[in-house]
Amino acid sequence: MKETRIIKYIKSLIRNRKYMTTEDIMLYLEKYYSLPINIPSVYYKYRTIIRECRKEVYKERRKRKKDGV
Repeated sequence: MKETRIIKYIKSLIRNRKYMTTEDIMLYLEKYYSLPINIPSVYYKYRTIIRECRKEVYKERRKRKKDGV
């Protein structure tokens, strides 16, 4: 996945908050990036992007925990 500004923002939200649901992240994207989340195609596109970002962040976390950092 290409590291765009929005993807970096989503990853930072996932990293820095205790746990954010997909809908919470969508509301942030709508507020700060003016994404039309109420359009189904946009919603589903960003839902999959958020899911992938969450996988990557959790993978980094497991790796750091395993390495003992």
